[in-house]
Amino acid sequence: MNRMIAVVLERGRARLFDVGPEEAVELSCVHSLSTRGGRFHSDRADAPGRGEGAYHGRIREEERRHIAAVTARLVALDHEHSLELVLAGPEDLTRALRRALPRSLDARFIGTLHLDRKRLTPAIIRREARRLQAEWTQSLPLVTPIRSTP
Repeated sequence: MNRMIAVVLERGRARLFDVGPEEAVELSCVHSLSTRGGRFHSDRADAPGRGEGAYHGRIREEERRHIAAVTARLVALDHEHSLELVLAGPEDLTRALRRALPRSLDARFIGTLHLDRKRLTPAIIRREARRLQAEWTQSLPLVTPIRSTP
């Protein structure tokens, strides 16, 4: 059985869980530098704010760097063991991480969990990841052996 890693993404950090048959263990988090979430301020009542483009550019760049750091960590873990991968978090972040994954790791992507990140425990991660893995293995096509003709 492959090692399963569950990644819970947030804007500035990613929590990684090593999901085993009996328990889930939280690995060290990936923290990325992120500036405060303050928005741009408008000059006039109906006009777009000054610095709006810079604000959105900053947010995109922080997200890109965060996704790159999480991808690097997953690739390093994959070199140690063959991984199966489960993601949880906002849909835009999980999609961005899927796009950044190498093909070999993306091929072992099981699915996405929808969890309350504030009430998350390793036990909840283990239960939901195992449920998702069971559904995933049932959906795999059956491989029939090739018969040789006499």
